[in-house]
Amino acid sequence: MNAPKGRVGPPRLLQRWLGACIPDGASGRDNVLGDLHEEYVDIRERSGDSAADAWYALQLLLLGIPWIGKRALRRVGNDFFGITLDARASFRGLRRQPALVAVSVLSLAFGTGLVSAAVTLVNGAWYAPLPWASAHRMVDISDTHPTELRPGFTPGASLRAWEQWRADLPAGVFERLEAGRREWIPIRIGAGAASTLRAQWVSGGYSDLFEFQPRIGRLVSAADVLPGAEPVAVLSEGLWQTVYGASADVIGTTIEVDGTQHTVVGVLRGDVRTVVDSEVILPLPPLSPDGVFGDRGVQVIGVLAEGVSVDAADEAVSALASAMYAEAEDLEEGWSARVIPLRTFLASRGVKPLSALSFVLVCTIVLFVAALNLASLLLARTANRARELGVRAALGAGGARIARAALMDGLVLAAAGGLLGLAVVVVARNFALARFAAEIPSWASFPIDFRVLAASLVGTTATALVVSLLPIVRAVAIGREAGLANTATGHSRQSTSRGQNLLLGGQIALALVLVTASYGTWATFATARDFDRLGYRWEGITGVIVEVDQEGPDATALAAERVQSAALAHARILDAVVTRSIPLVGGDRSEEGTTVSSGGAAELLLGPSVPRSSLAVGPGYFELNEIEIVAGRPITSADHAGASPAVVVSADAAPALWPGEAPGSVLGKTVELARGGVSEFFTVVGISAPVTDDPTFEAGRHEPRLYLPILQTPDALYGEAGPALQLRVATGGTPLTRDEWVAWASVALPGARISRVFQIEEILRQWVQPVLVIGTVLAALALLVLALVAIGIYGTVSYRIASIQHEIGVRIALGADARQVVRAVVAPLTRVVAISVACGSVFALATVPVLAAGGLPVTTTNGVALLAVSLMTVGATAVAAWGGPLRRALQTDPSLSLRAE
Repeated sequence: MNAPKGRVGPPRLLQRWLGACIPDGASGRDNVLGDLHEEYVDIRERSGDSAADAWYALQLLLLGIPWIGKRALRRVGNDFFGITLDARASFRGLRRQPALVAVSVLSLAFGTGLVSAAVTLVNGAWYAPLPWASAHRMVDISDTHPTELRPGFTPGASLRAWEQWRADLPAGVFERLEAGRREWIPIRIGAGAASTLRAQWVSGGYSDLFEFQPRIGRLVSAADVLPGAEPVAVLSEGLWQTVYGASADVIGTTIEVDGTQHTVVGVLRGDVRTVVDSEVILPLPPLSPDGVFGDRGVQVIGVLAEGVSVDAADEAVSALASAMYAEAEDLEEGWSARVIPLRTFLASRGVKPLSALSFVLVCTIVLFVAALNLASLLLARTANRARELGVRAALGAGGARIARAALMDGLVLAAAGGLLGLAVVVVARNFALARFAAEIPSWASFPIDFRVLAASLVGTTATALVVSLLPIVRAVAIGREAGLANTATGHSRQSTSRGQNLLLGGQIALALVLVTASYGTWATFATARDFDRLGYRWEGITGVIVEVDQEGPDATALAAERVQSAALAHARILDAVVTRSIPLVGGDRSEEGTTVSSGGAAELLLGPSVPRSSLAVGPGYFELNEIEIVAGRPITSADHAGASPAVVVSADAAPALWPGEAPGSVLGKTVELARGGVSEFFTVVGISAPVTDDPTFEAGRHEPRLYLPILQTPDALYGEAGPALQLRVATGGTPLTRDEWVAWASVALPGARISRVFQIEEILRQWVQPVLVIGTVLAALALLVLALVAIGIYGTVSYRIASIQHEIGVRIALGADARQVVRAVVAPLTRVVAISVACGSVFALATVPVLAAGGLPVTTTNGVALLAVSLMTVGATAVAAWGGPLRRALQTDPSLSLRAE
């Protein structure tokens, strides 16, 4: 095989690569290349070009890779040595400025700690693994409807649907389907009075699915849910210790659950992680023959089979449910079911994703303000290091070397702040878990895992980059200037001032957003705590939930008369009235709600026209609650069972029932309420002032209501068997305790149960408490941000004065007064503040509504709020500027400047 003409050696490209791999100074480089050339020619003559080229390429790999590795190691070593020198230089420089280090590290630690805490909250609520072995395959199955359910509401499913899914779903979709229902049930322990306790009815495999462990005895088993099985109960460890003194003799005793005796067979360990906390666990009763699909409230938990996706299971369940419900006579068209991961279901009931993201955004704003503030300080430090950087450039340091030296300060401070912030989060997390253990769901955990650590690392890295960006740019610019004489030029000072102005403007704009949000939250709280605007009496009123066992067609009316008469007979009760809610159409389960229409109306009222729950009230309701009657009359004792049915309509419900008519003109008109086969017409006898139960409602927005006489309202319109009445009373002096109410009921109302006793004022204050907490947190963050802005302004003005100190002295020597000196220093700062406040106001107008949509209780930003916040920012600017820098400028000795000239 002859060699091709024009080439007598290896391919030139391979030769160049090999020559590049073996450096020129390497020992024997020419001999190695020559020997390889000769060997190549010999192989080509024997085996041809392809074999020779392949052999030469192999030699390139065998000889080149070691040389490349040596070169890379040498470069890494040089870089590491340079980084070590830069780090030592940074430590020495920062050690001479302890105030800068302390302020920077603490502010960054607070900022990164806040972001890490917010991420810990989001991670724990939405991503941390659930504590059960099959949790990654667990799903929640619930009924759904495109229009009849409010967004995000989960009604659960029915026992009938659960039984049919277990029987008819295709094999291989689910490993198992378990069910549970949580209820407040009257339970009598021993010979004492019945108390309403939290009970969990569970299917046979529920305990095994959620890995329940007994403290003593056993748990609910599959045999306990079979028809004819003896009723059993498992107690919580807390109830066992409180009532039975942790005695093992509890096994075999009985408790009365809603009139049925249940034998206690075990006690659940207190450290078991459950979906819902309950005091008694009971076997789920078998499906009754008259069970309907509309009787929801059962939580169905499925475990997906291996390899089955959530989407595939959702498709199978929704197809079966749609077919089942389409044939059901008790359901309207459109009902189906959906499948979602149990993790998503539980998370959606706790921290809302938008609320969590809003909190993360607020914390990120604090971190960015701290980073911008530190960047401004480091920019001034870079300018002060101009001579050092100029010397480095003169000695041959390139732009990358100078940039690395400038970056090192930011890296050191950001790393220290990030580590300290993470340590604070760990300590705060442990404290919060211990302090709020009762409020945290038992299944929830907030680990410091890789997500939190990654967020902390990302936050620290981003902070270091933000902190170091402009100092790096300034340092490289200084390095490019020609010679040492130019490193302190006016151009350098001017560039540094522009950079500081940019950073200061960013701080002010971000601070304006956070302070505006804080102002809005406190405005919301100030409005919410004004309970008088709710429209009813809230002081000195006690609410008591009374459950009365009474049967018959007029059970509610008879029970209401009994309860109200017994309450008015109490010596310490000044006035009392009984009410009961009426679930109306447009709520959570409209197929079970009472439909509402006005006389002659073509369509039923839907949506917000009438709320889900209006009230049936007893005589004296409006007088006791001090609700004004603007036209007509209130509900009185004349509205009894034999009289013409009456209704009082709130002033904001009247326009929805009769559009275009004045509220006072609707007296005498009729309203129809219907449910199932029962309907009743009520004549409007009065118009009441608007009211609301939500103290956080916006001004001008109330809740339209209908008030029916409780003595005239058919029981079928309530939609719930068995009267559960709310007694509202006004007492003289100290309100009655729960024990006193229980004792009263045992004498005055034999067989009645007191479920709950509460003060209306206390409920309202608890309602607004979260707004107060959020407002306090935002106010603290806003004050911190204002402090950081003040530090940034102080540093900016101080640097500007230091850079023109000589010029100020000359001006004073030439006759400039204090006003002229102040104008020369403050005029540029005033322009920066004015532009920043204007930009920040626009940014706040766009951002605060986003925070409000995310769940933070902030009012809509208006001109007054922005003006107030802007004045606060300007005030902080003035205090920071006058706090020392301007005074030092006015005290400049002109003789020193003239002597320098």
